[in-house]
Amino acid sequence: MAEPTNGTACEYKAEHFTATEYRTDKGARRVRVEGAGACPTPGFRLRLELASPPIVATPEVLHLNLREQDPTTTVAQVVTDTDVEGEFDVGDEVEWVLIRNLGINIPVTSAVDRSGS
Repeated sequence: MAEPTNGTACEYKAEHFTATEYRTDKGARRVRVEGAGACPTPGFRLRLELASPPIVATPEVLHLNLREQDPTTTVAQVVTDTDVEGEFDVGDEVEWVLIRNLGINIPVTSAVDRSGS
């Protein structure tokens, strides 16, 4: 496994992430972000959290950071795919998710086929 260069222990690729929008029963819009990283050992815990707002407002982008928690016990040195997911309330203008600390952009897609087929 290549050594990650973004200050993280795990390795991430944009193609391993999705962002899917849906409406709640009350009409609120939410985005579910799912992905995975290749971590150097089992036991890593990954979480997505809101990033601080950018200096220049970008209402079409949901800004997140991905945080890693190292294993708390001794584990085998085996590269392990580790999942991460999170759900976030968003406005109608959000079209992209940026995982800022990884530099990963993810287009928001719809959970419902709007083509009518």
